[in-house]
Amino acid sequence: MPNAVAAIAVDAGDRVQKWTFVEVATAARRLATILHNAGLCPGDRVLLLMPRVPYWQVAMTACMQIGLIPIPCVTQITEKDIVYRANQSGARGVITSAGHTEKFATIGTSLVIKASLGGGKGWVDLEEALAAAGECQHVAEMTADTPALMYFTSGSSGFPKAVVHAARGVYVRSWQPWRQLRVKPGETIWATSDTGWTRFGSCLLFGAWMHGATAFMYEGPLEPAARLALLNRFEINYFCAVATELRRLLSASGQWRFPKLSVTFSAGEAVTAELLRRWREFSGAPVRVGYGQTETPTSTLTDEDVLPANGLIGRPMAGNHIAIINEEGCEVETGKDGEIAFAADDPGLMLGYWRKGQIDSGKRITANGKSWYVTGDHGYCDEIGNFHFIGRGDDIISSAGYRIGPIEVENVLLQHPAVIDCAVAASPDPARGEVVKAFVILTPGVTPSEQLAAALQDHVKKLTAPYKCPRCIEFVRHLPRTGSGKLARRELREAEFAKLSKHSSGTKSPASRGS
Repeated sequence: MPNAVAAIAVDAGDRVQKWTFVEVATAARRLATILHNAGLCPGDRVLLLMPRVPYWQVAMTACMQIGLIPIPCVTQITEKDIVYRANQSGARGVITSAGHTEKFATIGTSLVIKASLGGGKGWVDLEEALAAAGECQHVAEMTADTPALMYFTSGSSGFPKAVVHAARGVYVRSWQPWRQLRVKPGETIWATSDTGWTRFGSCLLFGAWMHGATAFMYEGPLEPAARLALLNRFEINYFCAVATELRRLLSASGQWRFPKLSVTFSAGEAVTAELLRRWREFSGAPVRVGYGQTETPTSTLTDEDVLPANGLIGRPMAGNHIAIINEEGCEVETGKDGEIAFAADDPGLMLGYWRKGQIDSGKRITANGKSWYVTGDHGYCDEIGNFHFIGRGDDIISSAGYRIGPIEVENVLLQHPAVIDCAVAASPDPARGEVVKAFVILTPGVTPSEQLAAALQDHVKKLTAPYKCPRCIEFVRHLPRTGSGKLARRELREAEFAKLSKHSSGTKSPASRGS
């Protein structure tokens, strides 16, 4: 087992690195020595900004070994974002790579160590320092509620929040959903997420290594053919990707075979029934869908042979108590819409938000002796216990007395062959208050037109209730997304309301159609 492959990393130039578990452990103990000798103490926060390379896992492991709190950061963030995170967290250390060191130029003087893979002026060269360091044998003792991990949210509703997870939360991530997926030693997991998001750590550190599996990483662009070739070449057993990426991969031409692929795991973005069917037919492997937030564990998982359905996120996994509640905090009836909530004592739930050195537990509500953490996401539970995701509370469109979830309209639009991606948001209307507006990216080779917009509207009317039909369709080349890849519908909504006076004048874009 110590000499088994812990990590495989491939870069854009097709250079391959393989690390064994003993190599990772040795490097982590040496880095723990470097961090300790620099003056870092248990509870200190350390910013990690690194690409998809095994040194990221080494840094995470080293921090946790001596009780430091690692803060994985998305590699695309800017210098301004870095300063914000450093100030919010009170970070005392930084571990990054040479390509990102300039982002830390104005971070301040609170840091006791700055280490970089590749070095740089004023930076500890990580590889050189590891070669010279001894191995730290000390392991910090941590209670279940000791702060152990911090992530920043995507900032889809205001400034990013610093989410603090306890040691118990890290343990939960080591088992869910991997135990239910029956991951075995020697199998390979590939998660395409950025290192700054919870999926990467949950899939390629806590989940993979607690089960003796190999973590596979690819630091390269989203080129469908290249990624499909990697799935085949490295015999990936568990592939973790969001719905948007799966749709992109399906657009690749050619015949592909993935005999070793057991499961595709998707979370963080709504998945349509059509995509579930198409991906299984294409890859030969089922898509298991889960639900979670930065603040929560991945708490649900769909069954392998469940009938595909739009917005289906599955049943709660063992140890999770989630429910659909109303505004008063009472659980609602089966089939009724409400807010997705976690029991306040869920072991994987965050400790809270870090604010000026204190931890705020977030929005909680108590009713009938039960305390809940409310997520801001809306959904419902069906008669057999499956949860269904409707959308963010602030994404819901209120039109002429109807409440419309954008995802259900998007799901229908995505079934049309001319649509490769889309987003639905509210647009102001003097008569209805709000109307449904669709922003559509067309399949390559398809030309936008008034006739096509009308055809899409007819398509929606045929497949769902007429009141959900987009009153306006705008053809676009890209959609706004958060740093984690989720659709930023809020940006679309705000832009629509900001140009209220323009809409009132009756002017229409030539790329739009209203009805």
